[in-house]
Amino acid sequence: MILKSSIFLLLATASFLKADEIDFARDIRPILNANCTSCHGGVKMSGDVSFIYRDLVIAKGKSGKTTVVPGDPDASEMMVRITTDDPDDLMPQPDHGPRLSDQDVDLIRQWIKEGATWSNHWSFESPIRHKAPTVQRKDWSKGDIDRFVLAKLEEVDLPPNKPASSARLLRRVHIDLTGYPPTIVQLDAFEKAYASNADQAVSEVIDSLLKENSFGEKWATQWLDLARYADSEGLGADRAWTTWPYRDWVIRALNEDLPYDQFLKKQLAGDLFPDPKFDDLIATNFHRLTQQNQEGGTDNEEFRMMAVMDRVNTTWTGLQGITFECVQCHDHPYDPIKHEEYYQFLAFFNSSRDLDLANHFPTLRVPRETKHYAKALELKKKADGLRASIFAQSEDQISKASWQKIDQMKVTSQRMASTTKNVDGFLEFHATGTLPRGTSFTLEIPKPSGLERLTALRIHTLPIDIKKAKHSGFLGAVLSRITLSATIPGEEKPRDIPLQRIVSDDAVNFYNPDDSLKKGGSGWGATTHQYHPRSCVVVLKDALTLPDGAQLKLILKHDANAPTGPLATKRGRLELSDSPELLIWASAPETQKAYLDLSLTDSAYNRLGAIALPTMESLPPKLSRSTHLFERGNWLEKDKKPLKSGTPASLPPLKSKGEEASRLDLANWIASPQNPFTSRVLVSRIWEQLFGRGLVETMEDFGSSGLAPSHPMLLDDLAVRFQTEMDYSVKTLIREIMNSATYRQSSERSSLSAEKDPRNRLISRGPRNRLPAELVRDSQLSASGLLNPALYGSPVRPPIPAGVWKPFSDGPWNASKEGDPNRYRRSLYTYKKRSIPHPSMDAFDAPTREVCSPRRLTSNTPLGALVTLNDEAFAEMSQGLARRMKYDTEGDTRTKLIAGFRMATSLKPSEKQLEIITDLFDRIAADYTANPKDYAGLAGTPDGAAFTIVASTLLNMDDALTK
Repeated sequence: MILKSSIFLLLATASFLKADEIDFARDIRPILNANCTSCHGGVKMSGDVSFIYRDLVIAKGKSGKTTVVPGDPDASEMMVRITTDDPDDLMPQPDHGPRLSDQDVDLIRQWIKEGATWSNHWSFESPIRHKAPTVQRKDWSKGDIDRFVLAKLEEVDLPPNKPASSARLLRRVHIDLTGYPPTIVQLDAFEKAYASNADQAVSEVIDSLLKENSFGEKWATQWLDLARYADSEGLGADRAWTTWPYRDWVIRALNEDLPYDQFLKKQLAGDLFPDPKFDDLIATNFHRLTQQNQEGGTDNEEFRMMAVMDRVNTTWTGLQGITFECVQCHDHPYDPIKHEEYYQFLAFFNSSRDLDLANHFPTLRVPRETKHYAKALELKKKADGLRASIFAQSEDQISKASWQKIDQMKVTSQRMASTTKNVDGFLEFHATGTLPRGTSFTLEIPKPSGLERLTALRIHTLPIDIKKAKHSGFLGAVLSRITLSATIPGEEKPRDIPLQRIVSDDAVNFYNPDDSLKKGGSGWGATTHQYHPRSCVVVLKDALTLPDGAQLKLILKHDANAPTGPLATKRGRLELSDSPELLIWASAPETQKAYLDLSLTDSAYNRLGAIALPTMESLPPKLSRSTHLFERGNWLEKDKKPLKSGTPASLPPLKSKGEEASRLDLANWIASPQNPFTSRVLVSRIWEQLFGRGLVETMEDFGSSGLAPSHPMLLDDLAVRFQTEMDYSVKTLIREIMNSATYRQSSERSSLSAEKDPRNRLISRGPRNRLPAELVRDSQLSASGLLNPALYGSPVRPPIPAGVWKPFSDGPWNASKEGDPNRYRRSLYTYKKRSIPHPSMDAFDAPTREVCSPRRLTSNTPLGALVTLNDEAFAEMSQGLARRMKYDTEGDTRTKLIAGFRMATSLKPSEKQLEIITDLFDRIAADYTANPKDYAGLAGTPDGAAFTIVASTLLNMDDALTK
């Protein structure tokens, strides 16, 4: 269905091309997509023929005949196949679809005759500026936007609509910019200003509302849909996690009008900035909002891989508007993106440190108040600097030390079989069979010849198969406890050897390596999967003299577990050192002070904030994972060849500062003016928020299978201007669109408009759209006078119907009590559990935020009315509006009802409407007097009950639920 619509729209909207020239993207590709590429495209290449790439189109197929011979239709096998009467040779095959129309055949013949020129789909070409077209009604247009829109309307002899009334326009502006309807005072003031100077009045109110904090709250919602923001992990147990500092960052960034290119870069790679600010690190939570699974028995690596793929898909679907997820299993069916290119792109994210673990490592300790961010960043930088300095010094000392391999060793283990093997000159200890929980090894080592004293030992944990581990990884190993003793000739019993320090091979560790010297389940090691040989150095407290006949006993205990098994050493090596350097360095006062400073700094930093926010962080190159193509998208079936990070060849090249392109390089590429998608997608998304439909309606698909833009030249012109003149300012873009005559049109639909523009794609009238889930509740909170405008902070729990909340985890839903301000916060702050959506949000089809949602479809179901008429929270809002009418409005009942009507709808009631609500009021008041028990809990007086029922009616009017 989409393909057929796409064909029509491509033909209908490409009038700026010369009609007598065959244009591949406009005329030919839609025919191929609709009729040919399902068999001869990216999914499969029947007969070795594909219509996705020109080099394959002009090549020979399996039959040995050339598919297309440029300039010669008669020699082209394609023409033979689409014109033959032989059902065996006819393409498309009769059981796959009807034969091509004569018009399509003629177009293809002419295209081949003209040389079979090839061009990319419009969205793969960089946008360019377009001169605004000349229009007949020059007096209507207020700027270039209007001229582009009017030109389309004049093509079909359709006049633009009259301006909206001042009240409807102000309601539209307020809801679009803040998510709230205007107050009666604002309506009256605007009506007066609008009558005096309409353009100035509109411009001033737009400028004023763009400065409101509620702007960021309203516009954050659509971004959080895209970012799949939620307050729970999703999947399995769907446990709670703390991610709201990211939500607050998005609000602040929008209010501050952070340039969009920086907005993207910070979220994709803020941690890799040369000198990242605290907000830059918070922003990277964008790609840690992938679902996690803490259910017992799940494979951490599988769900880590799912998270990485979700980052790829979200980046393309949300930021680029391309269905890149199709390429996980095969070449793209319609667009020039190859299967291998999916995994080249995946490589950007495959070496992040996160591991689908319960503590969400790595995390950033975020203070609850932004005023402490500067101090937190100062302490974090100090701790990171100390950690890096200690690590660099330890690496230097380890490299200077001499290390001796052992040639004798006896290994025993608890509850499992173990053995020793000589491998590559090392005597290794190996575990065999199934490893039980709590595995420990006891290594008994005779004094090696030539080693007169011991200062340090180096423990290596290796994957059973190093080559395979680089390809796919094995369960890692965590040394929960390391103890060393020595049997010295002449001494009655073995001597416990004090150990001073564990030095890791990585500056950043899941646990403190020194925990291996204590009792407990943490310590040094590879959690949870291991791709490379790992090692740690154990530094003794004092040098140990080893006379002849001495024997060492090293016990390695493993108490850590992953859902799929214990994290125990399967293959290990041991080296001993008599070099004094490491011992001297570890014992030196300056080293001890550095470790103490690090501990004190970490403690001071942790005291600033109790929020552990999951953030992005990359592994060092020596520990990075290799990326391989998944056969048919199956993560268990990987190609042998490792892939380097990269972007599709059909798009502008990515610039890299190093041999391997980094995530920061990717962020710069996404935000680059050369990227053909980024600014187009943003412009279309802003348009969709204001008009209810994007300039490209299929926001998730700007490719060949999506719908073509309704106004292609306007889209490209705005996209280029957004990057250049507007300097990526989202507020500037919104301001220009909202100041246009196009935006200010009345939403009334004439018979002519209904006939020629039934879905308002040509924008022959103003937007009239049902409010999304959050704004239904927020607008009614505002009208009722209950709204708490407080900004930021922890998610809140307003009331929900009984029986809804039955989670696997999370505890009870302790709803804020009546009168508690948190009960009346904006819906943006409501606790978002993926597996149990808030009922009022769910009823209006708000996404569950399990995956990226680039657009919401208009919600118009009976469930919405069930909520707004019956839900406890909405009943309370009706009572709030009733109180405003009864107590806060001076005058008689008629005056109070008019005020209530305006509070709910922003409009003045007609005489007929006023007659209806007055009659309702009178009937309810009389019925209450006669039957007070029927209204128990609603109100305590007849007029109170009547105002409440009228308020509920007003809040459920169509005008109250639309903008």
